[in-house]
Amino acid sequence: MNRKERRAAAHKELKLARKAGFPVSDAQLTANRANAQLSTGPKSDAGRAISSQNRTTHGLARHNGSFVLLSSEDPNGFEALKASLAAEHQPSTETESILINSMAESHWLANRAQTLQNTCLDPQTGQITDAAMFSLYLRYQTTHTRAFHKCLNDLLKLRSERRKTENGFEAQERKNEELRLQNERNERKKEHHEWDIRLKRCELGSQITKNVIANANATIENPGFQAQFDAEMVRHLQNKRPEVAKAAA
Repeated sequence: MNRKERRAAAHKELKLARKAGFPVSDAQLTANRANAQLSTGPKSDAGRAISSQNRTTHGLARHNGSFVLLSSEDPNGFEALKASLAAEHQPSTETESILINSMAESHWLANRAQTLQNTCLDPQTGQITDAAMFSLYLRYQTTHTRAFHKCLNDLLKLRSERRKTENGFEAQERKNEELRLQNERNERKKEHHEWDIRLKRCELGSQITKNVIANANATIENPGFQAQFDAEMVRHLQNKRPEVAKAAA
């Protein structure tokens, strides 16, 4: 019996004594308080951890707001459950890891509630022997099962939204890459066109140079060639455009 339980028992005895009409002196009260101070409780961390669960009967409501394994449960089994869920869902962020840990705790507590329900049944007939506790364990089982599925749905929703975001980024990146390639093709076509124009200009300049050299050589060989050439050009223009030929003459 720990200090709290001893003090509660002493208080109960005093209350019953007063109720029964027995006198309780100040000396007795002082002695009871002094006796209560003799027990200071466990001093080691392990002892405090054990004493902190003295009132823990089922732990389904989460002890002090946190998940606690009962002394009758296997810690390795719980760690194996967490490892199995982590291997299945492969968390990639801290939030996903938290959700998976909550899933493991909720599933463990739901199974604990199921096990405690069996203690409320007659092993021979299967009849409920403690309806109040059976109903309590059943409510806890339902609560923790719902918590498990909520964490699972939150995890799936989180991943779905992240995939949509990633797919949107990937689609935009593909679009940008296609646009970049198209621009590069257009630039290459433009460069090819410019080089074609330059080549044709060079070919035209080369042909003009050849014609000038040929005319010069012909003039040297035949002094009357230029006059004949000019007369031939005038006749050609007269046939095509008489008004131009008249102005040229």
